[in-house]
Amino acid sequence: MTIIRIDPQDRWSEAVIHNNVIYYTSVPSNLIHDAYEQTKSALAEIDKILASTNSDKSHILDVTIFLVNKSDFQAMNKAWDEWVAKGSAPVRCTVQAGLMNPDYLVEIKIIAAIKN
Repeated sequence: MTIIRIDPQDRWSEAVIHNNVIYYTSVPSNLIHDAYEQTKSALAEIDKILASTNSDKSHILDVTIFLVNKSDFQAMNKAWDEWVAKGSAPVRCTVQAGLMNPDYLVEIKIIAAIKN
C-alpha cells in the first residue's frame, strides 16, 4: 500500500495517510494562554486537515488529547463538546503531559478514516 506524507519535513510530516486512514497531530495556532481557546484552535486545525484529505470529524476513529494542566480539563471539554460530531464521537483518551513547546496548553492526536 502507498504511504502519502503531507508536507514532509526532516523531522515530521504534517499528516500521513495509509490504507485510507489519516494520522495527524494538531497543535493550536492561537497561543492565547487559555485552554478553551487553544483547544478550539487545535480543533479548527483538525477540521482543515480533514477537509483537505477528503474526511471530516464524523470520520475520526481515535483521539488522544494531551493537556499540560489537569485543571484545564473542564475548559478543554467545553471546546470539545461544542465541536465533536454528535452521535459519531471517537474513542478518546486525555492525559496530562509536559509539552515541548512551553506556549502549548493542549495537543491533539487523531486517527481518521477517509470518506468513501
